[in-house]
Amino acid sequence: MTPMLKHVIDIPHILHHNKMEISRIGIIAHPEVKKEFVQKIVKKLRKKDIHLYFDPIAAGKIKEKKTNVGDMRVDLAIILGGDGTLLWSVNELKSNPIILGINTGRVGYLAELKAENAIKGIEKLLRGEFFIEERMKLIANNRYEALNELAILPKRPASLLEFRINLDQEKIAEFRADGVLVSTQTGSTGHSLSLGGPIIHPEARVYLISPMVPFMREQAPLIVPDSSKTEIALLRKNRDAYLVLDGNIVKIIKSQSKVSIEKSKNKVKFVRFPKNKKKGDVDTNRKV
Repeated sequence: MTPMLKHVIDIPHILHHNKMEISRIGIIAHPEVKKEFVQKIVKKLRKKDIHLYFDPIAAGKIKEKKTNVGDMRVDLAIILGGDGTLLWSVNELKSNPIILGINTGRVGYLAELKAENAIKGIEKLLRGEFFIEERMKLIANNRYEALNELAILPKRPASLLEFRINLDQEKIAEFRADGVLVSTQTGSTGHSLSLGGPIIHPEARVYLISPMVPFMREQAPLIVPDSSKTEIALLRKNRDAYLVLDGNIVKIIKSQSKVSIEKSKNKVKFVRFPKNKKKGDVDTNRKV
């Protein structure tokens, strides 16, 4: 668990928080976010004369210069939308900024603020009244990163896949299933939970491997140390699969090939505001 960072006095034109300086902020918006809401956020931020960058959607709503999310080099990204927008943005941002999610969608488990509390939250941010919570990411084939989960799913619908799982080069399971899901602690409250998996406390140094509808219940979910490297092999001929990260298809996996999975060196850093409870407490109704 990351210790709560100390409150420090705000200095005009730049936010200081412990050893962190925030002078560049990116605004990323879902297409359905109203322009008036974006304008309110921007008006509040511009009181500090911070450099602001806008993704094409946010820029189009308020007639500002646009910057593609992948090209943003910012210290903080404010993401307006639901969990889908936040997950996509986290994986697109290359500068690994801290993240403040403001939920304007139906599902907002990962967001720190609701839309109606956004301005009060921004005011706390500008005063430095926040701390940083780090969350683990997974990386597949040393390239593709995921905050919630990665899945291996059949390319041909309704076809059964056969998997072999090696942990640190040692075989630990072999089974047939509709797919396999590998989840972080954050992702344990998502699709993994729907598969009957446990909720993993964010301080637990593990990740979860869950078969998706295993044939004849051949395999139960596996909890493995986050220091371990997992290798998932597709055993059947002519059964290609998709590699899906946080809901996005990123690669076709050829039959009889392998995917390597391990903890990423990168972490997602979320802005959190004190809520009169200990950081890291498990809240099954919102987020762990």
